[in-house]
Amino acid sequence: MAPNPLDPSSFNHRFVTAPSGHRYHLVDQAPEHWRGPVEQAPTVLLCHGFPDLWYGWRYQIVALASRGYRVICPSQLGYCETSKPGHPEPYSYKSVAYDINGYFPHRTLCLASACTPFMPPASSPSDRFLSNEVLVRTKVPNFGYQLFFEREDTAGKIEEVLDQFLALNFSPTARAEAVKGGRKLPQMPVEEGGLEKSIAKQAERKRSGKARSPPQDPEYLYYLGTFKKHGLHAPLNWYRTRRVNYFEEQESGLSHSFPAHIPALLLPAENDPALPPGMAKSQGKYFPGGNLRVEVIKGADHWLLQDGQCRNLVTDKLVAFVDEVLSGKWKPDSAPSKL
Repeated sequence: MAPNPLDPSSFNHRFVTAPSGHRYHLVDQAPEHWRGPVEQAPTVLLCHGFPDLWYGWRYQIVALASRGYRVICPSQLGYCETSKPGHPEPYSYKSVAYDINGYFPHRTLCLASACTPFMPPASSPSDRFLSNEVLVRTKVPNFGYQLFFEREDTAGKIEEVLDQFLALNFSPTARAEAVKGGRKLPQMPVEEGGLEKSIAKQAERKRSGKARSPPQDPEYLYYLGTFKKHGLHAPLNWYRTRRVNYFEEQESGLSHSFPAHIPALLLPAENDPALPPGMAKSQGKYFPGGNLRVEVIKGADHWLLQDGQCRNLVTDKLVAFVDEVLSGKWKPDSAPSKL
């Protein structure tokens, strides 16, 4: 029986322990109509970001499993029932990649990304270290919110207003109310200092009794209950790894170019303030094999995987891309960029 996206318990949950000793919770959804050992089925690995959960992929899990794919969707390190190391080093790209062991080119047939563009490793001697402060103030001001996320006191500040912080991300009711009368959906302030000020205002309203009552959407309540139980400090460790990532990448010798034999799909969201589509305009130089397809999802924001206005389109594009690659029909530059 196919899982119900509104019922997290209807998915197939299990735990695995990585060689590092970290214990991972994951959803391991078997392909429908597959005959033979499930280990031999074509497999899609889905990885979430912050402040999301495995549950952010619920609609895509159902769609991919129905098309005959085995879907593995872990709760990332620090989230849900997965291990929560207290220091940042285990959250580095290298450490997590070895935990998941699905990012490696010899095990990867194709790669798709929702919102997040490819960011090359700092593996050249000419790639000097840039702190988050320097990076934000000289190159990517839209990453200003990350200066707040990397601080040790941030989790407590957000947890005080967690119900409000998560509402516009994961509550269909809150999102619908926010755009009544043709209003534009409010987005998280991404400039330096903006998010902290927003959180402080939410806390002030809550202390004065003026905060709105939390929505009652089942999917929102799942997010709220999960983050209330497990907290935000461990997930925020992902934002404290710039230095360790830099030194590991310096030692790696990895190429700046994306592997030319791996087809790649990038789906930027038109209204994503943190990862605007403009960030993808320079991606071509990292894909000299012409193996990148970029298609902007119009009208979408950072939560395009589950937003009722666009999730079916996003799901269809992801499923069609995987089908195309595994059927041998993918050709480099087979579709023009939609930027």
